[in-house]
Amino acid sequence: MTDRDLEDLGITRWQMEQFVRMPEHVGDRLLQMAQVFGLDPVEVQHAYADYLELLEVCRHCGSTRLCQCRLAEADRLAPADCGFCPNAATYEVMARHTLH
Repeated sequence: MTDRDLEDLGITRWQMEQFVRMPEHVGDRLLQMAQVFGLDPVEVQHAYADYLELLEVCRHCGSTRLCQCRLAEADRLAPADCGFCPNAATYEVMARHTLH
C-alpha cells in the first residue's frame, strides 16, 4: 500500500504492519468481547482507527487465558464480569455513544 492509501484509511504504516502481524485469534476475542458490551462487531471494525487501537491493547493483554475461558461462556457473560479486560472502559464508552 502506498502512503496515500494508508492516509485514506486513516492509519499509519506502523499500524498496518502491526495489524498484519497480529495473530488471528486476537481479533476474534476482541469482537466477541465487544458483543458482550452490546456492540455490533461490524460497526466496531468499520471504525478502523479505533479498531486498530483496540487490537493493539488486546494484543498486549496479560489476561488472555482468562479472556478465552470467559468468552467460552459468552452467552452468560455480562460487562460487569469483564473487569479484567483492558478494553472494558473503551467498550463501555463506545456502547454509551452507540445508544445515544
